[in-house]
Amino acid sequence: MNFTQDSKPQYLSANNDDESNQQPAPHKRRRIVWLDIAKGIGMVAVVCGHNLLPYVELGQVDRYWYNFIYWWHMPLFFLISGFFLRSINLVDIERVTVFFKKKVLPILRSYFVAGLLLIIAYKFIHNKSITYSLVYVLKLFYGGKTLGHYTTIFWYPETYILGIIGTTVIISLIRFKPLQLVIAAYFIYWSTSYVQETKFQFLGVVTAPWDMDIAVLVMAYMLIGYNLFYFCKHYLVKWYVFLPSAVAVYWLFVQLKTEKFSFILFMRSHQITASFDKVPATHIQLALMVGIIPILCCLAVFGISRMIAFPLKFTHSAAKVVLFPVQLIARILSLAGKHTLIIMYMHKMILDILRTTQATSLFWMQVFIATAVPLLIGIAFKQWQRLRAHEWQGFYKSLKAKQQENDKW
Repeated sequence: MNFTQDSKPQYLSANNDDESNQQPAPHKRRRIVWLDIAKGIGMVAVVCGHNLLPYVELGQVDRYWYNFIYWWHMPLFFLISGFFLRSINLVDIERVTVFFKKKVLPILRSYFVAGLLLIIAYKFIHNKSITYSLVYVLKLFYGGKTLGHYTTIFWYPETYILGIIGTTVIISLIRFKPLQLVIAAYFIYWSTSYVQETKFQFLGVVTAPWDMDIAVLVMAYMLIGYNLFYFCKHYLVKWYVFLPSAVAVYWLFVQLKTEKFSFILFMRSHQITASFDKVPATHIQLALMVGIIPILCCLAVFGISRMIAFPLKFTHSAAKVVLFPVQLIARILSLAGKHTLIIMYMHKMILDILRTTQATSLFWMQVFIATAVPLLIGIAFKQWQRLRAHEWQGFYKSLKAKQQENDKW
């Protein structure tokens, strides 16, 4: 996903209009920094969420922090994914092929490559048999809740792929945007109507292949993100959007902390419940919470991300010295936002290694290592790709020059 920004003094500039109204960009545009920071914040929240559970079970951390993080960290990624989806002509085979090559195949390739590497790593770290690993490879193809250990988070690329395909089909067939939101509302209503999908079972696990049922809720958030960006792209980080959202989220958090309010949104395990003053929410109330609370949290994160990104615009040497800590945090979060996939794939393995070796028992040190190691690997890999591309470019230029010289003779 490429987040772009014009040189115009606007917060957002990417055009999310229908394909027929789009003009090709005359030059490569810059990424939207605050959106990268928002993704970085979301990625740190994912690592924190997966690292919190052992501390919660030991009573070292209050459970409300764990529940709160899960309100928004995964919906954030799906919402942002919807920002830059575009409608395509579904009868144009060439455009459909381009969509799959650019949007689907890279994630699909990374899914299987990372999955195989993690299965091999788990075998050697925990001394598992070849048979166990081969069965796990089979699980990788079916996906869903059959995946565990290091590949638990693989429900994200699964539902992301299904989500962008389904959402692109919807926005391509139905151009009337209010109707798209109606469909999103129905998806949320359906997703909150059951406890477990029992029609599918694989290797003794009740689960839909590739978490297809969860992808329905994912498409709802992508449709909301698509329309939110289309109608409100210039207002997403305005103070009059951020403040009410932040106040509402803070109020909900206080109610959660004082146990007056309970809201659980664990998308992967499909644990979605809510109550107020110990009274369970009705189906309609639960669907409204699932549709509204994560969006409010995301809007608050967007505002915070914009504030963190703001000091980066100061380039004066004195300002750089004074604002260095904030600018450093902004740049690190921005880098994390550009390498979310590798952090998503690797962090559970690193957390497991840290616990197994007892290298450190400090929560934030574990989070830092589990985020920093994949980030550094991702940066190094991208740098290697650039060098390789530069070498090949130079090679082709030299071949062309030789060909031109031969043509002269």
